[in-house]
Amino acid sequence: MSEEQVGRDQAIKAKELFQEIKTLKPSRQGVFLGEEDEKFYVAKTEEEVYELSALAYYVWLLCDGEHTVEEMVTKMSQDVQVSEEEVIEPLVIALDSLSHAGLIKFI
Repeated sequence: MSEEQVGRDQAIKAKELFQEIKTLKPSRQGVFLGEEDEKFYVAKTEEEVYELSALAYYVWLLCDGEHTVEEMVTKMSQDVQVSEEEVIEPLVIALDSLSHAGLIKFI
């Protein structure tokens, strides 16, 4: 499978997941500990600390439990000045990773 095909498959999966979660309201879990060299540290527990990229941290901050994933797409699109279509895939991938780590929950 070519790299291009893998990218297309990932984009399709992200759009499918977006359709499933777009009306949910993610709520961040954990506590921000600090930043060093563009890495952001969030503790889920005293023993469980995660290093987040700038994108993952930005998405984590957007997860206030009050806005839907669809609203987050609009906010991200406005903040980075690109189309909503362009932010869906990175947003969904970040939300999926944060969810699997237990740093957000969907309500």
